[in-house]
Amino acid sequence: MAENLVTRADVERVVLTALSNANMARDARSQLTVAPDASVFAPGSPLDSLGLVALLVDIEDGLRDEGQDVELSDARAMSQQNSPFRSVPALVDYILGIVGTHA
Repeated sequence: MAENLVTRADVERVVLTALSNANMARDARSQLTVAPDASVFAPGSPLDSLGLVALLVDIEDGLRDEGQDVELSDARAMSQQNSPFRSVPALVDYILGIVGTHA
C-alpha cells in the first residue's frame, strides 16, 4: 500500500481552512485571524478551550481527507513546554513532526 505524503503546504492549507470554518460560527468581534503567521491559542486570542477542541477536530478531519490519521490533543501535545497550538507555524510544525515531513 502506498504511503500518503503530505507537504507543509497541505498541512498549512488544512489549518487555515479550519480557522476559516471556525469563523463562520463566530461574530465579527471574535473572528480568528486566518493567515500563515497567525496566533491560534495564545494570550489575547478570541479562541477559548472549547473552541480549540472544535478547531483541532476540524483539522484532524481535514488531515484525514489528506490520508493522515492524526490525533492532535494527546498527551504529547499537552506535555510540551511551548504549546504547539499557539500559532499556525507552531501547529503546522507539530503536525509535520507527527506525520513526517515530505517537502
